[in-house]
Amino acid sequence: MASTVKAVTKDSSPLSFMTRLSQHVYLYRPSSTTLSPSTTTTTTTPGNRPPPKLILLCSWMGARDPHIAKYITPYQALFPSTPILLIKSEIQHVFQPKSSWPDMQVAVPVLREVFGSEMLQPGSDSFGSQASTALSSTSSNHEAEEDHQPTLLIHLFSNGGSAQLLSLHHFLLSQSSPLNLRLPPHLTIFDSAPGQLAYCSTYRALSHVLLPPPSRSRFPYWIFSPSTLRRLFVTPLLHMWVSLLWTSNFLSRVFGLRFLESPLEKAAREQNDWTPGKGRAERERGRMYFYSEEDELVGYRDVEAHMEEARKRAVKGVGVRGEKFAGTGHVGHARGEENAGRYWSCVKGFWEGEGWM
Repeated sequence: MASTVKAVTKDSSPLSFMTRLSQHVYLYRPSSTTLSPSTTTTTTTPGNRPPPKLILLCSWMGARDPHIAKYITPYQALFPSTPILLIKSEIQHVFQPKSSWPDMQVAVPVLREVFGSEMLQPGSDSFGSQASTALSSTSSNHEAEEDHQPTLLIHLFSNGGSAQLLSLHHFLLSQSSPLNLRLPPHLTIFDSAPGQLAYCSTYRALSHVLLPPPSRSRFPYWIFSPSTLRRLFVTPLLHMWVSLLWTSNFLSRVFGLRFLESPLEKAAREQNDWTPGKGRAERERGRMYFYSEEDELVGYRDVEAHMEEARKRAVKGVGVRGEKFAGTGHVGHARGEENAGRYWSCVKGFWEGEGWM
């Protein structure tokens, strides 16, 4: 099958080993691997399970390329024959989810080429010319068996990554066609997510993205530096914005007004939706949380509450586990030799069978 994925460019950034498909979507394709379902490698992992057909990384809001690359490199070592699809996150993607749909329009063809008929919901008659043959030659019993086996590994970071995964899900649901596309059976890793709207942590998160770093000029020159002047102007506006978000979300909780619900609370709720036919987690076959008490942007109690809710709402046979780190900050649980060893050992074991029953 000929590839329909169009490359935009390759650059000299830390992600230069990936092909940039759009402003926020990148694809790493191992040299010996194509994206066609018929040619996807079947090499097994040490746990005798095939490696994921694709790894989907949804990075945190405003993540820099050097930091993202530090998570991609270990995946290349763990699953050397597996393609990696990266979807970056910016502040507008959290507060205006549909702003990411042009990027999702680029990402979906990658998913279709990798997974073929695995993305079809029951009742779909065809998958276009690309997968009609594969679908017609697959028995219903085999489809039912494969539906329980994850073939996609999703790794999201912070609320920004959570928002992008939900945008991808809603984009698939919005496509009015007889195909009824959805994500294939998958495992999901939540790193430093999801968080709820708390004033201080939300302000800190937004300030990391919107405020420039403090000026390093000596006194009194730093007072008149562009960085200082911008911080003086933006900081009050940022406090006003967070105050409005907090007030709106408070009213939503008290009076049950969903239209006032904060994007963070809405995302956390939808990540635990196993509703047949439309729930984001409907085809999730296992979940793992990485978190710590020292995370200043996402409270550990929020993560643990979400994890407990997932255990209650998940369909039978779906395993949910958490890995609590000590002394690590936001999206920093893999830093340091000891933490990195534990982190990537958990990822490896999770895919090989510890994540589902």
